Amino acid sequence: MKLVKPTPQHSEQIMAYRTAFLTVGEHPYGGSSLQNIDDYTKWLKNVIAQEKGDQLPPNRVPATQFLSIENGKVIGLLNIRHRLTPELLWESGHIGYSIHPDDRRKGYATEQLRLGLGEAKRLGLEKVLVTCDKANLASAKTIQKVGGVLENEVVSSDTNEIVQRYWIEI
Repeated sequence: MKLVKPTPQHSEQIMAYRTAFLTVGEHPYGGSSLQNIDDYTKWLKNVIAQEKGDQLPPNRVPATQFLSIENGKVIGLLNIRHRLTPELLWESGHIGYSIHPDDRRKGYATEQLRLGLGEAKRLGLEKVLVTCDKANLASAKTIQKVGGVLENEVVSSDTNEIVQRYWIEI
């Protein structure tokens, strides 16, 4: 597996990835709001602007978007926020990620997050916050496998679900 930044050549695969998530009633976490944008060119433009920190909405911070590629196929998305706002510190953290519904339970999430930690270190981060819903046992195990230490649980201001907050030293 390797992490790459999205390019125009990824258009078909990313839009199919989006459709797969929407079909199963989920959001593609780590996708820079991909669920809300049905035009790849517009999404890619937003991703590039967000990495540069250009004209960000008040609730956004600079972030780097990656695609997880295995044998030429996009199997996951990973997004690294360069810093945290109070809201991101509360429940979203530095790294968001997802694995295509058809590729789960194959160890990809752990490898993707491990590679993401290397990218976070290259961005100058020494410690990252990664969160997941308490009900998402697979994500909690993934975070723990790469060194995540549970700090606490909070209630999401958006969903009223319990969110687990894990810190990882890198």
